[in-house]
Amino acid sequence: MTVVVRRSALKMWLLAMAGIPLLVVSLDILTRRRITGMLQDKLFTAESIQIYEPRDVIWAWAMALFGGFLVLWGLKELFVPTKVVEARPEGLALKVTGPFRRAVVVPWEQTVDLTPGELDDDGAKIPLLVVKLVGRQGLPTEPWGARWTGERELSIMAGDWPDPPEVVVMKLTDYAVSRARKESRERTPRLWQDG
Repeated sequence: MTVVVRRSALKMWLLAMAGIPLLVVSLDILTRRRITGMLQDKLFTAESIQIYEPRDVIWAWAMALFGGFLVLWGLKELFVPTKVVEARPEGLALKVTGPFRRAVVVPWEQTVDLTPGELDDDGAKIPLLVVKLVGRQGLPTEPWGARWTGERELSIMAGDWPDPPEVVVMKLTDYAVSRARKESRERTPRLWQDG
C-alpha cells in the first residue's frame, strides 16, 4: 500500500488554460494587433484613439513570458504531477523545499501526529494538513507551500489537492499503523532467535 498526494489534475489544467488569454493578447500586441486594434476601434472614437508606446511592448513581453510560464507549468503538473506528500517506509516525504528540489523525508519516529486543519486567509478558508513533529531538524525555516503554525507544527497547504486533508490523514495514519505492525512482526522473531 502506498500513499501519494499530488495536485489536482483539474486545477492544474485550469491553471494552464489561464495562461492562454495572456499569450493571445501579448502575441497580438507584439505582432499585427488585429484583436487589440478591433477593440480599440470599438472603444475609442477616431479623435481619442490610443497609440501604442514602448511600455506597451514591454508589458506585452511580460504577459507573454508569464502566460507561457503558466501554460508550461500547468501542463507539466498535469502530465507529470509533483508528489506533494508521500508515505515511504523510512518516513513521510514532504515537498516543502521549493521547486526543482528533493522532498524532505521526516522519519516516522519524528512524526508525532497528523491532523486536518484550516487557515483563515482574509476570509478565505484554506485546508491544511498539520504535521506535528518532535523537532524541526532537516526542515526549512521558510517552507514552500507550507507554514510553521507552531514551534513544531508544520501546516501544508492542501487547497489544490484532489482529496480533502481529512481523507489524506486517514490514509497516512493507516499506512503508518500497517508499517508499525509489519516492523513489530519482523522484530519479534529476531528477539526469540537472540534469546
